[in-house]
Amino acid sequence: MFYSKSTGGFYDREIHGANIPADALEITDAKYAALLEGQAAGKVITANAEGFPELTDPPKATAAQVWEAIKAMRDQRKAGGVKVKVGAANKWFHSDDASRIQQMGLVMMGASIPADLQWKTMDGSFIAMTQTVAGAVFAAAAASDQAVFAVAEGHKAAMEASADPSMYDFSTGWPKMYGE
Repeated sequence: MFYSKSTGGFYDREIHGANIPADALEITDAKYAALLEGQAAGKVITANAEGFPELTDPPKATAAQVWEAIKAMRDQRKAGGVKVKVGAANKWFHSDDASRIQQMGLVMMGASIPADLQWKTMDGSFIAMTQTVAGAVFAAAAASDQAVFAVAEGHKAAMEASADPSMYDFSTGWPKMYGE
């Protein structure tokens, strides 16, 4: 097995034949296996000064990268459903973009919602959709959005104020999603 510092890749003479970069250095199969095992455990394979591969810690995430991860969590939470009391039961309604469009349509229909309209909830059960339920789902989505965005902005401020943004834990404080 060979490792090339210039490409950051591994090469096998049986597979690549003569198409192995000139800077490639031979390593043992045991070293190759250890490198792959370390990479699977979260390490990064880099070349040392001599060009041999070694395991290093991954670079720390920047504040911008952590903010992107916080926004991804925010968006996941936004689409994680909204809980609405329907009769005596709490029901979770889908809150992904396509569902929100349908729900806005229901609110716009108002009293014109068909009397026999059955709506599927996140647990797979059906409820009778009414103007009141449509309004409650719409209001719950708006309240959920406000809560989720507030938590995200709070995490952003705390992350930016932390001594090491890459170590900031933004997994707490979020409103519940369906299934939690």
